[in-house]
Amino acid sequence: MNRRTLLTLFVLWLGVIVSNVHAEPKAYDLVKYVGKAEGVTLEFDFADGYPEASVMKVTEGGKTKTYSVEGTDKMQFVPLKGVVGAIKSVSLNMNADDAAPTKVTGSLVNGGKTVSFTLTKKK
Repeated sequence: MNRRTLLTLFVLWLGVIVSNVHAEPKAYDLVKYVGKAEGVTLEFDFADGYPEASVMKVTEGGKTKTYSVEGTDKMQFVPLKGVVGAIKSVSLNMNADDAAPTKVTGSLVNGGKTVSFTLTKKK
């Protein structure tokens, strides 16, 4: 190998080391929950440590809609802009500051009807 090749390899190796040193640690743990309620499948991704990043996915009739967190006091979810459907909101009986439990209870408003459900932690 000539001197230029060795220098190039050294600079690349140094770049890899420096980029790994400056990597940001993950700010939260993602805990996944799943459950069903009257023909609706619910998937809840709880960002333990950063609840504003939590997401609720609701699958009904083969179509999945994503809901973002609106209120962190009782973990209230509303559809993302442009998402239209019968389910107007999903509420969980947990505070955002709570540690990730094994089960989460909640309710959703489907049309004018309130439906209760329980989500369990995915393994």
